[in-house]
Amino acid sequence: MSDIIIYEYPLSEKVRSYLRIEQLGQQLLAYRDLDQLHLFKPFFSHLFCLSEQIARGELKKELVRDLDNHKIALKRWRDNENIDKEQLEKLLTKIDSFNFSQTPINKALSLVNQDALLNQIKSKAALAGGGCAFDTPLLHYWFHLPMTKRQSDIDLWLAPLMQTIEAVQLLLQLLREAAPYHEKIAKDGFFQDNCEQNQLLRIKISVNQGCYPNISGYRNRYSIRFLSWNEQPLHDIKFDLACC
Repeated sequence: MSDIIIYEYPLSEKVRSYLRIEQLGQQLLAYRDLDQLHLFKPFFSHLFCLSEQIARGELKKELVRDLDNHKIALKRWRDNENIDKEQLEKLLTKIDSFNFSQTPINKALSLVNQDALLNQIKSKAALAGGGCAFDTPLLHYWFHLPMTKRQSDIDLWLAPLMQTIEAVQLLLQLLREAAPYHEKIAKDGFFQDNCEQNQLLRIKISVNQGCYPNISGYRNRYSIRFLSWNEQPLHDIKFDLACC
């Protein structure tokens, strides 16, 4: 395990939403091959949460706009001799593969509401532990089906979400790669600065420094207060910062 930790903080509501979708997508995909059924219930809460996130009407417009803007910006690099043209064309092809005009924004949420198993689980989600076997007998039965059948159902539930998950992953990848890290010093553990048109802060720091950042900010201004994990006093803290 690396001793370097990367912290990220969104400076806009749009990127805040993208980061939530990315994390929920990663967690859902990690559960797909899980065979320890007693650990599986969080999958469904993540599925319901992500379906609601994606059903937000403004999200589709933001994704289409951001993908179009990146496509225009990437095309400008085609004549640059120092650019890896094969990688550039792969990115453009990936962007062209997304087709949100043919995908209803509420398709995933409709699937949740129409599926008998998901509907039963969602109706009992507020119960302690998400409900027992007697609360969700259909889920108890589903747990005893062959793993191939369960994975087939999971793929069906994830299908309406995958295009959004992949688009968000690509947009965040492009955003993260757009800005290099610069070494900074937080005097007595505190650092603040202004930024123009940045959407994401990325902080890289060694775990051996024994502290973590408490970040606040929005749009063009931010501050970082490093806090000791064991309440020991802090002095100047060296860290790397990327403003994306």
